[in-house]
Amino acid sequence: MRARIVSALLLSCAVAFPAAAHAVELPADPRPSPKSAWTARVLTPVDATRRPGAGATLQTLERSAPYWGGPNVLLVLDAKRVDEVDYVKVLLKRMPAGLAGWVSADDVKLARTTRRVVVDLSSRTVTIREAGKLLLRARAVIGAPSTPTPTGQFAVDAPVDQPASARLGRRVLAIAAYSRALARYQGGIPQTAFHAYEQLGAPLGSAASHGCIRVAQKTLDRLLRLAPRGTPVLIRR
Repeated sequence: MRARIVSALLLSCAVAFPAAAHAVELPADPRPSPKSAWTARVLTPVDATRRPGAGATLQTLERSAPYWGGPNVLLVLDAKRVDEVDYVKVLLKRMPAGLAGWVSADDVKLARTTRRVVVDLSSRTVTIREAGKLLLRARAVIGAPSTPTPTGQFAVDAPVDQPASARLGRRVLAIAAYSRALARYQGGIPQTAFHAYEQLGAPLGSAASHGCIRVAQKTLDRLLRLAPRGTPVLIRR
């Protein structure tokens, strides 16, 4: 696992989107399922609160994704209407792993996705499905017993370019998931990611990482193509 896989300053490429009302009706049941999920792209800076329109601010969401830049797309976990205002509950990109907050639906653009990534720690496999149809299945290296891969419902954060000399591959795919065993890693946040295994020694099917999911470079290349920002990533035992 890399904390800030490369310098966030080098990767910062904020993209500004005009503020506008969300383009689709608030979904009746937006909770991620095996065949469907919803994402929310931040259109204007907004506070994510503990309750819809109330409670402590858990994180201020910017249009640019934290650490890596580019559009800030989050996974929607729930939706409610309170006092005639629509709110969505989104997975936050901060520790602890799985923390979520509520934002006004008018401050994000909602979109439906039928893609889903599942990491099965028992079989040590990664699968991608489209509306339930299998697109990819591959072996993986998972977290070591002392630094296990966090379990739960997460989402793709951002693709991250790597230096030419990096042992993790040309690019990695950061996940909005964070270690529950490490408070810090190499001076930064212990963020989980998909990255290449070839130069790191441990064979596919082993439990040897600091929490990241290592896969073959060809598998990583397909993940980068098939799993855009906000794609749900279920990590289960």
